[in-house]
Amino acid sequence: MRSRALPCHYLLSSHLASAIDAYAQNGRVIVLYLDMRLQFLYAALGASMAVVCEAASIYLVGDSTMASHSASEGIQGWGVPIASGYFTIPIVNRAKSGSSARSWIRDGFWYNTKQLLKSGDYVVIELGHNDGGGPTASTQRGSVVGEGSETVTVTLTNGTTEVVHTFNYYLGKMIDEAKAKGAIPIVSSATPNNPYENSATIVNAPSRFEGYAKNTAASKGVPFVSHYQACIKVYTALGKATTESYFPKDHTHTNSAGATQVAKAFIGGLKCSSARGILNGYFTFTSNALAAQC
Repeated sequence: MRSRALPCHYLLSSHLASAIDAYAQNGRVIVLYLDMRLQFLYAALGASMAVVCEAASIYLVGDSTMASHSASEGIQGWGVPIASGYFTIPIVNRAKSGSSARSWIRDGFWYNTKQLLKSGDYVVIELGHNDGGGPTASTQRGSVVGEGSETVTVTLTNGTTEVVHTFNYYLGKMIDEAKAKGAIPIVSSATPNNPYENSATIVNAPSRFEGYAKNTAASKGVPFVSHYQACIKVYTALGKATTESYFPKDHTHTNSAGATQVAKAFIGGLKCSSARGILNGYFTFTSNALAAQC
């Protein structure tokens, strides 16, 4: 009997029925539930084949608003709370503080993450907080303004030259390379800074990177989550005092309580039409109970 590995996203949840139907065309199908989260083994008698699959994982690509932080920092990224109790498959938080789409490519963060991907994994790409300032900014992380094929060649502080591209180019590269590995990319827009800062009412003014992310997702045909607008809806409902309590250090980074709200907002954003229900089949009871934020 031959065997081969398959990603469990074909077998879990709503995907299970279609997988069984496909194999049923070749004969009677036996499904053995070995571990609902980790693996299934089933045999299609007509094909005389046993199939073992590994559980899909959700990889998070982002910056400090998503990354894990020590308690002494007083801030926390939303990638930490979302890893506990919201999905039935593992979360792998690869977020890097201070990173941008440009630095994810240039500094090897994406290359190293890409090596971990297997067919059927999901990759949430959320960047934008550190991508402004342009290609010549001293931070060495800004992208070229625009959404096309424009480039600017710069000399870095270490003396090397770099051809800098647009934000859309870097996102598109990650999307294409994730797809090449058989993974499923999901583009998410950057979270808002404190929207009540210096204002009695909420300010809904996304940066250009909101549109860049949305347009890249559309051009590549992948799901999109407006995490920015989902957070704005959550913060509007919570009000100024509660929302501002989530930003103890600066206007960008939340504390742990705020990170939990941002994580819930992401779940709410996944329930919007632009996300295409891509991860809804992996929601826990907790996630299913949360309202859509569209």
